[in-house]
Amino acid sequence: MNIHIPASGAAEYATRVVSSATRERINDLAFCIHGLDRHTTNLSLLKYYDFQGFLVTAQNSGTHWIKWMLSHAIAHRYDVEPPRYFNNDSSNDLIGHPKHERIHPHLPRIASSHSIPPYPLDWAWLRAVRRPPPYAVVVRDLRDTLVSNYEKWRRTYGVPFSRYVEGDPTGRTFRTDVWWYMRFMNRWGDIAERYPDQTLVLRYEDFRRDPLDSLRRLGRHFSLDLTDSDLLAGVAVGSKEYMLTRQDPAVAERPIRPDGARSARFTAQDLLALRRILDRNLRHDFGYAYLDAPRGYQVQEVAGPVEQTAFSSAA
Repeated sequence: MNIHIPASGAAEYATRVVSSATRERINDLAFCIHGLDRHTTNLSLLKYYDFQGFLVTAQNSGTHWIKWMLSHAIAHRYDVEPPRYFNNDSSNDLIGHPKHERIHPHLPRIASSHSIPPYPLDWAWLRAVRRPPPYAVVVRDLRDTLVSNYEKWRRTYGVPFSRYVEGDPTGRTFRTDVWWYMRFMNRWGDIAERYPDQTLVLRYEDFRRDPLDSLRRLGRHFSLDLTDSDLLAGVAVGSKEYMLTRQDPAVAERPIRPDGARSARFTAQDLLALRRILDRNLRHDFGYAYLDAPRGYQVQEVAGPVEQTAFSSAA
């Protein structure tokens, strides 16, 4: 469709287009530089090898929930007390940050984090010298994670949702935004593509649809000796209603939002802005319909089709 621009507004329109294109190039360059720095210098993930499994979840992708269910399944299997509360700081008895001290040394050692892998984790010679633990990576539809993160930190951010959607490629403004998620998806997509047997990618939506099957796949990947009875014990405590009763009263954070609570909404302009960012920088979409065609590493659907809505292709 041809867009008619009055002669009086042509200069202003051209300036706006050039300014937008320049800003995009600057943002993309800042994203590359920030990623190069973080993935080269942040080598903490390489320190943790003595684990039977390493659960890596994207921010706001069901971390509390999945960790809570798996902890209860392990507790049922080994007849130990499960965590009393689901909050991260209160649920590390069986699965915690890799630097946490072990409470049950005889149990399988499972770690949990939001880590983004450094470049050396790609190196085959390094893996041959020191084999890393099996990684299980949980991703979620980016559109939902952005809404979830914004709602969690809305007061701290203090900006409209449309501004948050644009994010900050330098990583300085927001705790997590589209640029962080792209680094997470790009790097773990690279790892999963190169080492598929050692890297299991699960989607949050599949956990929601069939938590028993997803939990079973997670346990198998970590070589955990969990029966269906153990797994069902984990699933049984995973309802939102039950977890709302297991909120640590000493923790101010409220990661579970009651059903019906208001949340931010994408406008058509927000979706277009997000699409442009992803189209220029995203290498792996994990099977989500962000763009017109699949890109990079794909996750096989295990429990029926995931409802997906592609971004508008309008320019």
